[in-house]
Amino acid sequence: MTEMFIYLAVYLLPSFLLGFLALDVFQRNPNKVEHRLLSLFVFGYSMLFLAEFVRHLSPIEYSPALIAYWFGNAGIFIFIFSVHFILSITGVGAKAPKWLYPWIVYLPLIPVILTYIRRENIINSQQFEQVGIWIYPEFNASYLITLTVGNIFHILIIGLIFYALKRAERREHQRVLRMLFWTANVVLLWDVVFGYFQFRGFIPPYSYMYGGLVWAVALVIAMNRLDFLTSYVKRYGTLYNLNPSAILLIDPDGKVESANPAARTLFHTVRVVNERFVDLLPEKKKAEWMEHYHQHFQTRKKFLEFETKIMTKSGQERYVVIDGDFVDIDRTIHGMIIIRDVHSFKEAEQTIRFFAYHDPLTKLANRRAFYEQADHALLSSSRLSLLIIDLDGFKAVNDTYGHQEGDHFLTHLGGLLEASTRDVGLASRVGGDEFYIYLVDLTESEVLAFIHELQMTLNRNPYRTPDVTIPIRASIGVSHAPDQGTDLDTLIHKADQAMYQIKQDGKNDYAIYDEALHGPK
Repeated sequence: MTEMFIYLAVYLLPSFLLGFLALDVFQRNPNKVEHRLLSLFVFGYSMLFLAEFVRHLSPIEYSPALIAYWFGNAGIFIFIFSVHFILSITGVGAKAPKWLYPWIVYLPLIPVILTYIRRENIINSQQFEQVGIWIYPEFNASYLITLTVGNIFHILIIGLIFYALKRAERREHQRVLRMLFWTANVVLLWDVVFGYFQFRGFIPPYSYMYGGLVWAVALVIAMNRLDFLTSYVKRYGTLYNLNPSAILLIDPDGKVESANPAARTLFHTVRVVNERFVDLLPEKKKAEWMEHYHQHFQTRKKFLEFETKIMTKSGQERYVVIDGDFVDIDRTIHGMIIIRDVHSFKEAEQTIRFFAYHDPLTKLANRRAFYEQADHALLSSSRLSLLIIDLDGFKAVNDTYGHQEGDHFLTHLGGLLEASTRDVGLASRVGGDEFYIYLVDLTESEVLAFIHELQMTLNRNPYRTPDVTIPIRASIGVSHAPDQGTDLDTLIHKADQAMYQIKQDGKNDYAIYDEALHGPK
């Protein structure tokens, strides 16, 4: 257990730290070459420490393979990315011929390829011995040659940094390069002492890795300082360019004077500048925006959360929220607006609101919507007729053709009911195969005409597929307000009684509630 804690502290903790640093560097600016190179370099050291952690938890006979295919190759990638990175940040790489750089830095990949082709490692020791809790490589020619070559190139890196330091003009760059120069010298001294001299039994194998840990952290700090020491113009320019929200600068005439990249993405165009902002809005939204904007422009008061729509160059309308303020540029007041795209949220909100009051299958009003609207119609109309429609034999449709076809059957019926009632009332699905309809301000003869027309519509439009035709048969019960009740529950109860009378008498017909026939016996 003690050995495990030592391995965790010596190898796994540095691996996690370096992995976090690599991810942090990459996320700062993944589009920048220097950030990608530095993150890969730091990640390579993370892999070295992780390899040693795995190696010390594995039997000693696995060490040659782990060193050959994991540790050694990770070391080569570290070397490639570090040289590439230094050449890039010092500007030396930009002065090299394009046929030479960056291709020359990838030459060390040859040993990696040879390792997999020949299935043997020519640059690392393949003999190991256990000393206490540590597994050390054989101190042989391969080990010393690899270490020496690495140190020679480390000296080359120090020379490149010194070259860039002497030519650096900006003070902050000089400070950063000076820090890297002295750190590189300390790391080189560390590599010499702990690489060439044996401390077996006292310190972990490959202890020069910890010099690399210091070097990786120093490079990350250097990059952070370079970012921090940039001018305010560049800093806010970065915020402007990388902001995911569209940012527009509008001149006093309402024209877009400046736009960040997100604005071009939002409006689906490469050109937003010199457009009148109001022309980027749908016609129905222009007057509202002009009134709101001019009111705030005159008082110079900022505004927040103004909801409207914009029109993209591809003709799509999108919901947006606009925040705005006013700035003095060259003694002229400009509007600065930030536009946030909330289209997806608005669509989701509308979808939630829709399905709160609609049946998800047929898209008809659901029970909740029917009750609310029918109650309102009873109060505001002089006459209301309620129809309950119950399908005949729908269970057989499901049993014979399957529930998927049954759903398509109901969707087809829902479309017919919605079309029939669009101008005279409301159709709803309140249960599996049960539908309610209310009709407003129709006389009894008009209700009868509606029912007859509905029956003919259902008869003329059975549900059809390429393989089958299923007729629509339904029992319909009807009640009227105020003659047979003034509240919805009473009307539903009486229409239901009339409908069940049809069910008992042969189905596929209709009946209007009659107190003598359907009332209490």
